[in-house]
Amino acid sequence: MIDIQAGKSTPRVLLDNHSGVYLIEGQSYPENSSAFYEPIIDWFKKFIQVSKEEINLKVKLIYLNTSSTKAMFYLFDLLDESYKKGSKIRIEWYYDVENEMAHDTGIDLLEDLTLPYKIIPVL
Repeated sequence: MIDIQAGKSTPRVLLDNHSGVYLIEGQSYPENSSAFYEPIIDWFKKFIQVSKEEINLKVKLIYLNTSSTKAMFYLFDLLDESYKKGSKIRIEWYYDVENEMAHDTGIDLLEDLTLPYKIIPVL
């Protein structure tokens, strides 16, 4: 399990295989995105290898800087590769209806994946 509280420039991250909650939400512009996202990516790598449980990752990011976007691309690619090998994975990307940039970022990150995803507006 990973449970990271939101910081000024980092999102809340909850990856709890016992409750089935997989959530990334808030803002993401850490000084070192690689260092922040590395344990998250490593957790998914390990979890996917040992578990056949379904993953429904909910992403509710208001803002991402360029390096965070790259980390999300890497994470989503990892999940997509696992999906292609038979894992049950889907992603829900939530965005504020007034934040067109968050909507567009979601499309950019998800449109080339084979795994199921939804882009969900939030009022």
